[in-house]
Amino acid sequence: MRTITIEVKDSHALKTLKTLEEKQFISIIETSEIDSPALSGKPLSQSEFNNWILESELSPTVALSDAKEKWANKRKQLQGLMK
Repeated sequence: MRTITIEVKDSHALKTLKTLEEKQFISIIETSEIDSPALSGKPLSQSEFNNWILESELSPTVALSDAKEKWANKRKQLQGLMK
């Protein structure tokens, strides 16, 4: 058994997948009505969102110059691995 995540952009393709599920060739584990890659994943409840914001506000901060420097170093490292 393999689990994959796909984005279905066509209603006919979704019908085909539903037919495969009815024939028990596949199982559709989760569906989402949100059609945006920016909003992927399971929706948060209001309390989960509030907790996420609170945790973010309490987490340590990083100076922008430090973050840029770390990213530049990692970028060089990744580019070196790709050669």
